[in-house]
Amino acid sequence: MTHGLHHLLKRQRLGVARAFDSLMLVVSLCAPLTLLPQILQAFESKNVAGLSLGTWGLLCLINLMWSLYGRLHRERLIFLANFLMALLDLVIVIEILLYR
Repeated sequence: MTHGLHHLLKRQRLGVARAFDSLMLVVSLCAPLTLLPQILQAFESKNVAGLSLGTWGLLCLINLMWSLYGRLHRERLIFLANFLMALLDLVIVIEILLYR
C-alpha cells in the first residue's frame, strides 16, 4: 500500500495518461496567460482600484508553495504552471504597490 504517496513511485505512462500529460503541458503554459489582460490593463491605465493587495499577495504565495511542491516531487507540470502563475501574480502585486 502506498498510503497516498503515489507521486513518489516511478510509474510508466501509457496511452491516455501520456496524451493527457501532453495536453496538461499545453495547459500549464497557457493558464498563466489568463493573467495578462489584468496586467496590461493595470499597466496601461495606471489604475489598480478594485485590486486587492492581500488577495494577489496570497495567490502569489500559494502558487509559490505549489511550485515548490512540484519541484520537490519532480512533478514538472505542477512546478511549471504554478511557477509561471506566481511570477505573474508578483507582477500584479508590484503594479498594485506602484500605482495605488
